[in-house]
Amino acid sequence: MVTYLICTCFEIWKCTKDARSCLCVNVLNDCHGVPKSQGSAPVRDEVDNYTVMRGIQNDTHTVLEFRRALDTCDPDDYILSSDTVRVIWAMHEKDPHYNFEMVYHGASRGSQSLHLLAPSVVPKPDQAGHVRNWDVTLKNMEVKQDMNTMYWCKIFKAPTLNQKHHIIGYEPIIGANHSSYVHHMLLHECPVDPRELRKWEAYSREDGKACYSPEMPVGWEKCLSTVVAWAVGSKGEIYPEHVGLPIAEKRNSFYMLQVHFDNPSMKRAVDTSGIRLLYTNKLRPNEAGILVTGVALSTLHVIPPQQKEYRSAGYCSFNCTKVVLPKTGINVVSVLMHSHLAGRKMKLRHVRGEKELLPIAQDNHYDFNFQQSRRLSHGVNILPGDSLITECTYSTMDRNKPTLGGYSTSEEMCLAFILHYPRTDLAECFSMPPIKYFFENLGVKEFYDKSFSDIERIVLEGGSDNAVVLPTTKAPLFTYKPGDEHSPEANEQAILAIQNAKDYTIEGESSNLSLLERLIIKEPQEFRNKSFMAHLQDIPYNETILTQTLEEYFYTGLHLTFCRRKNDTLAFKQQVENFPKFVNYSTNETGIRCSYRTRQLPSDAPNLRPHFTNHLLLPLLISLLISR
Repeated sequence: MVTYLICTCFEIWKCTKDARSCLCVNVLNDCHGVPKSQGSAPVRDEVDNYTVMRGIQNDTHTVLEFRRALDTCDPDDYILSSDTVRVIWAMHEKDPHYNFEMVYHGASRGSQSLHLLAPSVVPKPDQAGHVRNWDVTLKNMEVKQDMNTMYWCKIFKAPTLNQKHHIIGYEPIIGANHSSYVHHMLLHECPVDPRELRKWEAYSREDGKACYSPEMPVGWEKCLSTVVAWAVGSKGEIYPEHVGLPIAEKRNSFYMLQVHFDNPSMKRAVDTSGIRLLYTNKLRPNEAGILVTGVALSTLHVIPPQQKEYRSAGYCSFNCTKVVLPKTGINVVSVLMHSHLAGRKMKLRHVRGEKELLPIAQDNHYDFNFQQSRRLSHGVNILPGDSLITECTYSTMDRNKPTLGGYSTSEEMCLAFILHYPRTDLAECFSMPPIKYFFENLGVKEFYDKSFSDIERIVLEGGSDNAVVLPTTKAPLFTYKPGDEHSPEANEQAILAIQNAKDYTIEGESSNLSLLERLIIKEPQEFRNKSFMAHLQDIPYNETILTQTLEEYFYTGLHLTFCRRKNDTLAFKQQVENFPKFVNYSTNETGIRCSYRTRQLPSDAPNLRPHFTNHLLLPLLISLLISR
């Protein structure tokens, strides 16, 4: 984790005391961090860019207010932006004296990631009147010591309400001493057939089931409409006064809470975590909903090892928004961007026609441990026919094996949860590489001794821990013919088996072979008799041109797109689509130009990233580099 230091050293040297506090004339020093070889104490800048506004100290608090330009053009100052900033603090037990030399602070230190330029936080409403709570929490859920990652799902029956209510915010309830276990929580609304109310009543009295396991009832899979998305580090969210989410619209309404427990230390725990919903009968002017975009969760989401930066993208097609969104579009309120431990940057891109607009949300300093939703400071309207691109940039310099998509925090995700109004039928808009396109671009033409029907059988017998579990069937799901990578029907069948594949975890080898380990290559001859996972690990990712080509093909190449409604139906069949061509967004900055940065990177410097258009280049490169 890279730490960004905002260093301001200050001393209180003249005070006018009364009985309770000390109003101070203070000196603030502009400092910067230095390499360990130069010592551990911050060093004063040559230029002071900070202005003291006021300082107050009493028996319990020290408050210092100051101001500075967001970009001071001082190479020793950190540029402040909308990115996540990790603020470091340290405090000595004694006040320093004028012209002091800094001494070591001891254990009195810490850090906190913040969105410094975010809009003002909406205050929590007074609950003495019309605002009520609904605590959706687990009851003594056991986190087992033999599992490093566990997803637990429980059904809840909503309070019975005699009139319409709106959710106006939420906050996490984390069990005592369990903050290190709970990675994220999602609350989904469940469509329930009135004829099955007794069954759902019984579900709500149970402790829950392992999510998407054979033990989980099939009906729970239809709980897709996201109501709340919380992730580690977030304090929750209070919605602005013009939006609210409807709750318990039917007399018998049910919700599913999904909790991801991350347990890398393999310790046993008993947890009572969950989410507190704040709701009111004083309805807001606009009813909101949550749209999830990004990369569909599957083992086909591959991030090469030993990469300083590698980008992946999930494509929400213009065809999806054109079909489902209303004519006036939707207005974005906030965005929660979600990745795992390898994530370093995230961006939600917005394309209209052949032009990219201002990113809806962006964070070039993504912090896995601070996944707070971002309320927008500007209005964004997504119209029918617009495209959304959820972009994640990963760093895998500390990994020696490919990282695949999956549930564990050592695997990866790339998702954006978009709070918007008005509420629509659109629940999810994802993409992933088409199946044959994926394997062929990694140099594999055919698997040895196993047809795709055999792969289906292995997947069904081996179970599944993926996000989407589909009804089992004895009939072959699909066969492949040349040209099927462009066939929506063929890819629709292929995705059924692939989505049920076991996740491959880069840490903690499983005793059960994953799908990619069981696939044995038949063609081409140079890879014959190798498992696909072994082949994937043998690719020379240290070859820059190769990894750039991989990134290019899987980012700007073909995408298999999914457009799913809240009732668990597709707005249309999965489609193989070309990534759109558009003019990239440019800031066209006319503000401050800092000479030291201009010398380092001229504004008209060419983009040195090659653009590969030959579809045959990637498998040829892989074949040549592995066999040399």
